[in-house]
Amino acid sequence: MKIAVSGKGGVGKTTLTALLAQVYSDKGLEVFAVDADPSPCLAGALGIPSELQENLSPISEMDELILERTGAKPGTTGGFFTIN
Repeated sequence: MKIAVSGKGGVGKTTLTALLAQVYSDKGLEVFAVDADPSPCLAGALGIPSELQENLSPISEMDELILERTGAKPGTTGGFFTIN
C-alpha cells in the first residue's frame, strides 16, 4: 500500500502523516515515511530525537536519488518522469 498526503500549507498534513505512520507501524506493518517538504518536520512529529534529526537530509536536496528514481534531472522542467 502507498499513501501520499498533500495539500496547502497549515492544514495538518504532517500531523496526519505521523499519525498514519504510527498506527500502521503499531499494527505491525512496515512503514517508510518520507517528508518531501524543503522544511521537513515529520521526524519531529514522529518523536525522533533532535540529535538524530540533524543527520537527516531533505529528500528534495538528494539530486542523485531524484535522478535515479524518476529519471528527471533536478532543476529541469517539462517532460515525463517515472513515479514507481
